[in-house]
Amino acid sequence: MNSWYKSILAVFVLVLVDLSMNGQSSIGAKNRDVALLPKSFLIGEYEPIYENLLTNYDVLLITLCNNDHEKAYRLYTNLLLDMQDYARQVNFDLNGIKLWLNIFFNADGTLQHIVYFPKPNSKNLSYDELTAFFINFCKIYHLKEPLSSKCLLNTTASFPVFGKRT
Repeated sequence: MNSWYKSILAVFVLVLVDLSMNGQSSIGAKNRDVALLPKSFLIGEYEPIYENLLTNYDVLLITLCNNDHEKAYRLYTNLLLDMQDYARQVNFDLNGIKLWLNIFFNADGTLQHIVYFPKPNSKNLSYDELTAFFINFCKIYHLKEPLSSKCLLNTTASFPVFGKRT
């Protein structure tokens, strides 16, 4: 009876160790997959990895702004205005584009990813060209105000932007 008890206990410990190791490797694999995502892509592409990205960026920009809607709106508007200015610099026409956007900010204010989907009333355009534009914008953009952690902005955008820079 005593040896039977020890055998059951040993099997139980081995199962727990195996589950623990698989869980750690699964988390590592998820983070590695997220790191392989392109800087920009359409919502619906890379769906399982994108879901992991959403889990990693579980703080919203509005939360980092202490629910100060004016501050969050100012950051959002300035981001879109900077995007519009960059589009003019590189001769890319954003006018008429209407999008759903998920923008992933790093804690230092740089952009990790811009994930988007055109609205039905958006002008027709090449998604490859828009993705390339967003990839390049991610490489150069930096928020002018510091963040306390990485965060996510779920929003919409329409170009041209009629807001004012503040």
